[in-house]
Amino acid sequence: MFEECLEVFKRELDYDNNLILDEYIPADGSYIIVDAEGKIKNYQDIKLDKKKRGTSEAVEKGSYFKEICFYDYHSKLISMNKPMDSKKVIHSNNYLSFAVKKESITSKLTETIIDNYYDTLKNPLEAKYKKSKEASKIYQKFEEEHSAVDIELLERCRRWIKQHIFSIDKLINVDLGKKEYLKIFFEVFEVGEEDNKKNRELFIQEDNRYIFPNIYNSNDYNVEVEGKIQGIPDNNMGMNAKKPFLAIKTRKTPAAYLVDINKAILQKQFFEYLMNFAANGKNNIYIDTKNYRIKAYSDQDERDDFDEMASGYYLRIQKGKELEIQIQDNIVDYQNRLKTNFEYMKFISIDIKGDKLPEFAKKYGVYDKRTSIGTLINEIFFSKFLRTNYFIDANDMSIKDSVLRQNIIMYRNIIFDWVYKGIDNNFSKAEEKFALDLIKNSIRNEDKYNLRPKSQLNLHWSLKDYFLKMKKEQGGDTMADIATKIRTSVKEKIMFKEDLIMPSDDKEYYYAVGQLLSYFIFKSRAGKRMQSMINPVLNAKRDNIIKMRLFQLYKKYNYDISINNYNMKKLYAMILGYKPQNKVNQEMILFGYLDENILLKSNAKIVKKEN
Repeated sequence: MFEECLEVFKRELDYDNNLILDEYIPADGSYIIVDAEGKIKNYQDIKLDKKKRGTSEAVEKGSYFKEICFYDYHSKLISMNKPMDSKKVIHSNNYLSFAVKKESITSKLTETIIDNYYDTLKNPLEAKYKKSKEASKIYQKFEEEHSAVDIELLERCRRWIKQHIFSIDKLINVDLGKKEYLKIFFEVFEVGEEDNKKNRELFIQEDNRYIFPNIYNSNDYNVEVEGKIQGIPDNNMGMNAKKPFLAIKTRKTPAAYLVDINKAILQKQFFEYLMNFAANGKNNIYIDTKNYRIKAYSDQDERDDFDEMASGYYLRIQKGKELEIQIQDNIVDYQNRLKTNFEYMKFISIDIKGDKLPEFAKKYGVYDKRTSIGTLINEIFFSKFLRTNYFIDANDMSIKDSVLRQNIIMYRNIIFDWVYKGIDNNFSKAEEKFALDLIKNSIRNEDKYNLRPKSQLNLHWSLKDYFLKMKKEQGGDTMADIATKIRTSVKEKIMFKEDLIMPSDDKEYYYAVGQLLSYFIFKSRAGKRMQSMINPVLNAKRDNIIKMRLFQLYKKYNYDISINNYNMKKLYAMILGYKPQNKVNQEMILFGYLDENILLKSNAKIVKKEN
């Protein structure tokens, strides 16, 4: 898997050598570029926009932002365990850069630390790598293939830092009490188009001077194979004295995985590339191994430009002290574009003018993408809490509604797999469970118009029709046909002037239960519907309990029901006289409860007199 991901990344990197820098975001702080004459050429504050997960547009359009990204990327430490400053106060890796926390300038940084930093860079072989035979060998080979450190340029940078760093707040407007970075970059060649190329090339060379001896997790495990040094990569595995269980004792070389320097650098670049995405809030990574492409999306993104993937991998990443790959899964024949369009239909009407409707109640229509359905599920069923809580630890969720919270915890993995990976782990069955739970929960908590539970039932039935269609099991009536048939049949039986007619089946019966429950709740004079009024019927598992609860409600509110309300009497008689054949159909009770009430509509005059 990992080798395939690296192969895709290498293809993309070969095609675009700015691949990593295009997504790179420097750490929060103040950035200074010093020109060849020792003058401040540019000063810029950079801060991550935590809401947009990126730098501000003004910063990115700044004339030197790309240069800052380039210099910063080519001067950062692999990790704080591999500093060039033994005191870990200075966090840069070469003499062309100087990175330090602002607060450290007045508290930790000293001239001695500065001198030790530059002395180490002046002669790394002696000052840094002398104790490691393997690191020394790598560094010596680097110097042979490239060059030794330019002492004159190093000393020029040292002098500038020692002269200005402790009074830097007099040169630029900077708050030295902050914990963010101050980073200084030196362009040692006079700037012109060709000279700036020299500056960049020198930065890359000095960056590599640091990277090559430090690229491996531990040089103690390096071996030479056919003249090439191989070792344990730093990004994908760690071995040290604290982790003896990782060593394979039966092998001559205890390391399980060895790569050469080029492969180790490629892995480093791959993890840096992923870290850039994580810093930008793009935590969802798709690696297409057939078409050799990598796409990254935030939890809010619609993934409109990634409709299909024949084979590849999904990674869920997170920025921590280092990159965290939280989830990995195989993707096979992922299709974001639906084979059959999904229609979000209005089975239950909402009698409110469009300009007064909340956004979630305006989503009806035809959708052709899996991710669009995911958005509907997030906004309508889960009130926009699902998308931001797919990967949050249950203990860290800030959701007060216990039912909403419980359903997110129970079903988020199944929903995510279906929407974003194309994996169907009985999603239709899971949808039926969380849909009914959340509809009942919304009825208890919503206003008198029941906008959310109506929208939720409409979405649930739209999904039900869609899944039956996809499984080619429809054959009979759609949910729209069933809803119309039940609604019309019950209404006709209530309005029939002659003998009482019983419900035709359980569906009609439970629809009638919902209608009567809705009527009784309407009769409540309470300003707010209490759960104790609705729950007993909605949660009942046996028919005798339903009849008993309805009778309790009837006794409670019959003082406000006219003796001439024959329609109500007929509806109640239908319920009392029918014995259902199967288990309680909560779905039909909810439909009856949320649908336009036949008693209130047909007996408008009576209702008016009663009230």
